[in-house]
Parts: sequence; C-alpha cells; structure tokens
Amino acid sequence: MGCSKMGWCAVGTFAERLDEALKEKRLTNRAAARALGKLGVATTYGYVGQLRRGDKTNPTLEQLRAFAELTGKSLDWLAGGDFPLPVEDAAAGEEARRIRAGLAELGVRNIAERMTGLSDFSMTAIASMVEAMRVAERLDDAEADAVNRAWFDREDG
Repeated sequence: MGCSKMGWCAVGTFAERLDEALKEKRLTNRAAARALGKLGVATTYGYVGQLRRGDKTNPTLEQLRAFAELTGKSLDWLAGGDFPLPVEDAAAGEEARRIRAGLAELGVRNIAERMTGLSDFSMTAIASMVEAMRVAERLDDAEADAVNRAWFDREDG
C-alpha cells in the first residue's frame, strides 16, 4: 500500500476505502446510514456494513456522492483514484467541495487532485510554469501584454 507524504495510504477496493474513510470520521454503520439519510439518501446500516465488508459492491452514484460528502473524500478517491483531498472541518469541507465543483467545470479537477501532497518547491514550480504559459499565450493583463510585445519586438528587430 503506497502512502503520500501527508500520511494518506492508498488502499485498493471501494470497500477498503469506504471503511477507512468512515473509520477516520469515527462513524459506525448505523451512524453513517443516519447521516446519509440526513443528506437525502435513504439506506440501511446493514447495507452500509455490506459495502464496508465488500459483500455488496454496487452503490448507486447518489450513494457514492453522499459517502464522498459525508467523509470529505473525493468521488475519484472512493472509486479508486490516488489520494483523497484533505478536509479539516465542515466549513473547510464545504469550501473544498465548492472549489472542486468550480475546478471540475474548468476541466482541471484531476490536475488539482494530483497536486495534493506536493512540496512547496513543486507547487511554486507549477505556478511559475502556468504563469509562463499564460504570458507566452498572451492570456493576462496589460502588463503581460507589454512583456509579450517587448519580447516579440525584440525578436523582430
């Protein structure tokens, strides 16, 4: 089982991941079923237990979304992606969900999730590359346009 620098360990099956996520939240099967009900997804504690043990492997998309919201994990992670996005508390969880929704609309969710756990040095390098690409493609403000004009004028002269 591979672990990230932040201490998250990738586990294989949906059952293992769901069990890990519910344990992190200290949720019993009964408490998880009750919480899912409050999110508008009716289920039984027996079914939650079957999912956790791997006896059942067919949760609906609605159930998966509810489990993701309940545990603060991404759907991608629950379904087998690399590592979960960190969520400290309910307010941070709501903000993280809002940001993920916005990123998904922009088509960058996978990139953002893959950046989880990178060092400050790597994050700075990525930010620098993005800024350089934006300047090269003339996507930013007047200052960037001035830099681009100076660059292209230099090449012409």
